Parts: sequence; structure tokens; C-alpha cells
Amino acid sequence: MSQFIPLKIDIVFKHLFTNDLVSLASLISSILFPNGENKIVEISIISSEIIPLFQGGKRTFLDLKTIARLESMTLEDPFIQIELQVYEQTGYVQRSLFYATGLIQSQLKVGDSYFQITPVIQINLLDFELLPTENIVSRYLLKEEKSNHVLTNLFQMIYVELSKFRVKNISELKTERDIWFYLLNNMETLTEEKRMEILTKKPDLKNAFDVLDLYASDPDKRRELEERLRADKNYAYELAAKFEQGLEKGLEQGLEKGLEQGLEKGLEQGLEKGELKKAIETARRMREENFPQDQILRITGLSEFQLREFGIL
Repeated sequence: MSQFIPLKIDIVFKHLFTNDLVSLASLISSILFPNGENKIVEISIISSEIIPLFQGGKRTFLDLKTIARLESMTLEDPFIQIELQVYEQTGYVQRSLFYATGLIQSQLKVGDSYFQITPVIQINLLDFELLPTENIVSRYLLKEEKSNHVLTNLFQMIYVELSKFRVKNISELKTERDIWFYLLNNMETLTEEKRMEILTKKPDLKNAFDVLDLYASDPDKRRELEERLRADKNYAYELAAKFEQGLEKGLEQGLEKGLEQGLEKGLEQGLEKGELKKAIETARRMREENFPQDQILRITGLSEFQLREFGIL
């Protein structure tokens, strides 16, 4: 068996779920219907794009558009758009809203009836914390503010914050959703023993593992993956450098402000409001980006006690 590869890399994610539609239907069903009240019985891919967001195409997000047929026709076969985003991006909620509403607007041509609009569900798979809740899956509908009456099921936004799923033991996985979230977070660290344990819980994942095995054994695919991982690593270094620059600038600004108000008071305010505040902010963002603890300590100059004190660890 080939070594497992990370599933949260866009090109790997795209390869698996465009070559194994049963697994794609399973993943989406587990997100939309966690209690098994419905499920996707047929799914087809309309388009699959990996769109560069940074100069040189170093980072991308996956845009996978599908149309699904549900077992119970509680609503018309919906368009389901999946976004996979690993690194935190400024204004992600606004951007996801822009792309989701675009999927509604693009449905109608001149002369079409508004009754022809097909429901749109956007699923955002995120590897960072976006929302101020403990929910791993947050589902947003159009509702009336006071009565909570749902205006329409034609539009839904779903955010899956994978970093909030912290189950580490396979024995603790209770649902199909749990299994998928575990695999998305831990695929590259699976041993043969853990793989068999997963298959005991969900035997139909064998095809997904086989697809990933073939991918990992293909020299061209391996080369493509290594190039993507190098680009991700370079981006992480660039991000760390920006953090350091921000820290230096914050200290500089704090000291300048302090000097204007008097040397003694200025040094105090500069260090407290400049260095410490920026260091804490930097450490918190680096923690969200899953930087190693020793790198966070080295770059920010904070102590392990301070990280704990400010709720970063």
C-alpha cells in the first residue's frame, strides 16, 4: 500500500471526490443530514475548478459544483457547491456569499421564470476557525428575525470548521460525519491498523482508499502533490515573515507614540500596546494556522506561560 496523502490538499480532494462519487455523496449527506433523515442517492459534478488566489498561484481554493438527487424529495434536487479553504482569508464570509449568490443568478436566462430557480446549498470546508461559536457545522438560512420563520429553502450557507473537530481516537467516532471529519483531519497519519479500524466502521470507504492509493503510486501525481506542498510551505513562511514584520511595526509605532507622551510613559505604553499586543495577536493567528508551538514561541518572543495565560494554548 502506498503512503497516505493529506486529504485537505485541494488537488487530492478534487481527485478523490471526482473519481468516487459514492464517497462524495456520503460526505455531503453526512453534513446535510447528520441524523440520517435523508440522503443523497445520486450526484453528478457540473464543474470542478481550482482557482488561484495568490500571486503565482501558490494558494488556491477548491470550487466543486454538483447537482444531487435526494432520497426524500423534501426539496427540489439542489445545486451543492463545495468550497475547500485551508488558509484563513480576510473577508471569507463575504467572498463565500458572493460565490453562492452567483450560483443563483447564473441559473436563469432572459425569458426564464423565477419559479425555475433551483435550490442552492453552499458547503464551506474550512481548516481554520471562522465563527464565534463552538459548532463544528453552522447552517444559515433566510429567516425572519423575531418569529424565526424560514423565508425559503432555496438558499443555504453551511460552514464546517474542521479545526473544531478534535476527536483523536477512532473508537470514539460515532457517526458517518465523525468518520469523514476524522479522515479530513488525519488521512496522512493513518496506519494500516487504523485504516482497517475505519473500514470496520464504514466498509464502503474501501474504494476511496483504493483511489488514494493509486494517486499516491502515480509518479506524476506525486510530483504535482510535492510541488503543491512546497508552495504551501513557502506560503506559510511568507505568512510568518509578515507576522514578524507586523510585530516590528507594532513595536515601532508603540514606541513612537510613547516618546511623544514622555519617555517613561511612552516606553510602558509602547511595550504593552505595541509589542505585547502584536505578539499575542501574532501568536493567536499562528496557532489558528497550526504552526508548531516552538516556532510560535521563537517568532513572538512570548513564553509558554503567556500563551496559556492568554488562552492561546
